[in-house]
Amino acid sequence: MKSKHIPISLEEFELMEHPFGWKAEYFDGKAHLTPREYLVRTQLKLLPQAIFRSDRVVLVDPSLQEQMIETFLEAFEDSVEFCDWSSNLFHTHARKNITNYFQGVRGKPHPVSRMVLEPNSDRIIGLALFVENREEGVELDLLLVKPSDQRMGIATQMVASAIDSLYADGVRDLRSGYHICNDLSRAWHHSLGFEDVPEYFHCKLKAAWYRHEIWRREQLGKIERIEELRTEKDRWDRLVQELEMCEPF
Repeated sequence: MKSKHIPISLEEFELMEHPFGWKAEYFDGKAHLTPREYLVRTQLKLLPQAIFRSDRVVLVDPSLQEQMIETFLEAFEDSVEFCDWSSNLFHTHARKNITNYFQGVRGKPHPVSRMVLEPNSDRIIGLALFVENREEGVELDLLLVKPSDQRMGIATQMVASAIDSLYADGVRDLRSGYHICNDLSRAWHHSLGFEDVPEYFHCKLKAAWYRHEIWRREQLGKIERIEELRTEKDRWDRLVQELEMCEPF
């Protein structure tokens, strides 16, 4: 994925919809849209999962790390997380990410980690890696599915299977996160019940986005849903004020 550089006038830039989470800048006669490097943290209260389990969901096999790296590269090839990355840097990161996981760099690898194999083969098409830290508990560290196998419930099956094991072991909270510009990841997290952890910068961005969107629609005469947008803006403004009162900056 590449940043967007769109030749338009300043007036057109001001009236265009700015995708949430992206840096929207105007210079040299172009709109420049670049994804912010920001992780939205989430948390989930665990309950047993009434979700269909495929027998292709199995425990992670550390001996298949080379396959995991290949699947990582396929899954994130056109993902916003690696926007504008060079091929060499992307490949280096993929290997480091998988290697560091099994070396415990980001936390102790958790035995509930899951993978999904292709039918009639041992090729990995999905991976859900969990870590555990003494201070922060259990976290979904990495979740990926090959593009050709996405939108088939594979990610949900892997995580639901792991959640059942965690719940049986007495774990009641799970942490995760998604890139602020990854709409599909955000939707998936929320569909499974993850809730965003309120953070000052994220709330400020949300309030600012709604403020601009309301102004933009008013200028264009598009008044449908304006009151709904104002309600959302006010909600995020209140969260900003609450965080300003309780958090040092």
